[in-house]
Amino acid sequence: MKTKYNIVQKDFYRDFKKIYGEVYYPEADHFPLAIFSHGLGGVHEGSRDFAEVLAQNGIAVCIFDFIGGSYQSKSDGKTTEMSVLSEADDLETVIDELEKDERITRIFLAGKSQGAFVSTIVAARRPKKIAGLIGLYPGYILADAVEEEMRKFEEIPDTYELLWLKVGSIYIKDLLKTPIYEMMKEYDGDVLLIHGDKDKLVTMESVEKARNCFPNCELIVLKGAEHGFHGPEREEVIDMVLDFILKRI
Repeated sequence: MKTKYNIVQKDFYRDFKKIYGEVYYPEADHFPLAIFSHGLGGVHEGSRDFAEVLAQNGIAVCIFDFIGGSYQSKSDGKTTEMSVLSEADDLETVIDELEKDERITRIFLAGKSQGAFVSTIVAARRPKKIAGLIGLYPGYILADAVEEEMRKFEEIPDTYELLWLKVGSIYIKDLLKTPIYEMMKEYDGDVLLIHGDKDKLVTMESVEKARNCFPNCELIVLKGAEHGFHGPEREEVIDMVLDFILKRI
């Protein structure tokens, strides 16, 4: 039997800048919470199908836009001011506000691409508070890819076109100083990584390296799946995420 839920539009604030969010609250006295972090240039709408299924199964879900996260963001800020560390601060702001709700029993983080990188930073910062971490087509290759790209320049440029998004020098500098694979070792909770073997943006090698760095990690490789999981595998992935959380509440 599906659980009824309510969707509440909720704004969070960090350094006087708005973070736009939506929270799916099951009609229940207590429930776990999953917070979804979008990828580079993404927005919260991309996780609505995950939120609907999880909420129908008694799991509260928060989806939100990072400050300066994309051109279509409902949050404040410019893309040239955004970095993985600013996004980690955004995510911690969301956690700090939502954990005040006494109905919430456990908190899970789910990140897509760059959102997985950011969620991993926060899990490493708060290993005792995060009940589980989920990375979908996780963009752990970012730091290595940007470091290689910067070799073309004598100095870090003020702005740079990264894929489809203009980022600032702060983005590059923060990536280069974030030892993401070392940080993985600081989170000993359960981790689920799901990756497609046809992903042209994130290498399988980078994801396998991550699996070996996390103390407790399962990696599921989907045959034929590309970056973003926009194919027939998407419903299967949603079920995997749901199963991971339900087994840990």
